[in-house]
Parts: sequence; C-alpha cells; structure tokens
Amino acid sequence: MGKNRASYILIVLLLFFVILEFVIIILQRNQPKEPKEIRTTSDVIIKDLRYGDSFNTIPVVNADGNETAFKYGEHNTVLFYLSSSCASCGDALRFAGRLQSVFGEDNLQVLLLWSDSMPVSLIEEYDIAPENCFSINDSIAINTPTPTAYLLDSQGSIIYYNSDIKICMEKLYMQVVEEGLEEQLRINANHYLMEYYGISDFGKQQIVYFCMDGCPDCAAADDILMSDDRKDERSLYYLYTYNDTEPSHERDEYALLKLVYDIKWYPSFLVLQSEEEYGIVGEVPVETLLQELNRMGGKAD
Repeated sequence: MGKNRASYILIVLLLFFVILEFVIIILQRNQPKEPKEIRTTSDVIIKDLRYGDSFNTIPVVNADGNETAFKYGEHNTVLFYLSSSCASCGDALRFAGRLQSVFGEDNLQVLLLWSDSMPVSLIEEYDIAPENCFSINDSIAINTPTPTAYLLDSQGSIIYYNSDIKICMEKLYMQVVEEGLEEQLRINANHYLMEYYGISDFGKQQIVYFCMDGCPDCAAADDILMSDDRKDERSLYYLYTYNDTEPSHERDEYALLKLVYDIKWYPSFLVLQSEEEYGIVGEVPVETLLQELNRMGGKAD
C-alpha cells in the first residue's frame, strides 16, 4: 500500500511540474521579446530585430521630440523604417498616404520610423499625420536597411518584414484576403483614385489605364484608343508599373493597385462609373477593346 501511495505522489508531482513548465512557456511567449543588441565602436547600439521581436523595446520620440510610444492598429499595422538621407525612402514616404487611403484607418495603422532626424517638410508635403511619425534616439539603430517595411500585430511584435516593400505588400494583402475585405479595399481605392485624379464628371467615361512602357499590347491599345471617333468621350489616366523609370509617368507604387484590382495583364482598364460602381477590362483581343469599353459605358457599338 505504501509503495502504491509513493508512486501515486510521484506521478502527481511529475504532472504538476509538466503543467508548470507548459504555463511558463506560454507566459514567456506572450511577453515582448527583447532583441539582441550589438554595441559598435561608435557607441551605437544596433537592435537585431527578428520575427516575434517587439517594437515596444525601441525607445522613440514623436514629431515634437518628446519621448512617446507606438500605438498599433487593432487588426494590422505596417511600420516603415526610413532615413532622411535615403533616396528611395521618398517613394515609401509618398506611398504611405496611398496605402492608408486604400486600406482605411479601421483596417490598417501606418507608422513611419526614422533612423535619424524627421523630415518635417516632407511630412507636411505628403499630408502624413504627425502622430504616426517617430524617430529613434541617435545612439540606437536597427539592423535592417532603409526603407524596410514591417508587419506588426496588435502588440507591436514582428509578423513579417522585408526591404522589398512590394513583397511585404503582397503579404499584407494576403492577410486582408483572409479577412474577406477585398471588395472594401476596391471601393476605398476607387475613392482614392477619384480624389487623386480629380474625377467628378461621369458624363465622360473615366478610365484608369494600367500600362507598361515598351509593352506591344499597350502600344496596340494606344493606337486603337487614339484613332477612335469617340476618344473625346473618354478620360484616360495612365498608371504605369511600379518599376517604371520615366520620371513623368505616374507609377503604381509597389504594385499596390495591381494587387487590389487583381490586374494580371497589361494593358488593363479600370472603368469608374461611381465610387462603388466599376468594371475591369483585362486580357481581351485588341479588336474587341472598344466594344468592351463601350459596353461598360452603356454605349451602343
């Protein structure tokens, strides 16, 4: 009897320690992870951020130079790590407003974090909310290049990051698809494009033309559209691929609108009839292009 009792107590103790270990592991996972730190000879601490690490461990100041803390979105947060001396960071800064408009404030929080001084004039130029702008203390740096985009959860922990922002946007959009928000994003994008291009007169057909420089099909579509007797009944807004190098071309930065409208072919045409009414003409034979556009515009062939 005594032997059985001792075995029973031993089993209970073992179960207790197994459960205790499991609880400790769960609690540790829920705590913000402190990234590794590397101290350089210039006395700058480099934060070695990885998946699961928390941005709550990075001390930051706001646009007024006061110490503050990040405020993350309830659903999704994108943080852009930038530098005022980085040439390509201007694209990311300009893009932040478009990203916020398309996703909407209820679905996404967009934060900007500078590794150095904050360019106040650019923040004002691109109409970025100052409360979403931060900079790091001069004695701290993050081990990723600028610009880098981070996807964060509601606690500020890193879900994904990439210096190729286009790839990061694809990852973000996959999360939105899982939440069933594709159509809402398209409506938001319609509204954004109407404001961006100043579209208000629907007496003419309003078309956002997704095009690619050097594309033979785009050149053929241009010839058809320019020679059409009804060309004055259309307004065309050319939107080139994100990697287009011509400065005068309006680009689809980081292919965001290509993602939102599921554009798979160049040329493609977004026909806006109102903020919520639209149609997309994608891969069609060039000889039927006018027929498709006229059909969407409610016009007879």
